[in-house]
Amino acid sequence: MRAGKLRIGDKVKVIGIPRLSISKKLDTELGTTKLFRFMLGRVYTIKGFDEYGHVELHPKRLTQVWIEQDFLKLRARKLKRA
Repeated sequence: MRAGKLRIGDKVKVIGIPRLSISKKLDTELGTTKLFRFMLGRVYTIKGFDEYGHVELHPKRLTQVWIEQDFLKLRARKLKRA
């Protein structure tokens, strides 16, 4: 998905998992791969963007995840208020 097509409030489906470049020990401790696998195929609301165009999602309470737009598919556009 090209940058600029997604907006805060849009609903997106996670269609892929990024390749992680962290040690197995750290991944096991943080549960990053497990969290991304949990997110796969689920729909989330976009909460924000960072300076690189990564999308902020909140898959669980008290958790925020930054993911590239290439791993997301737009499901529903947030309606603009008149």
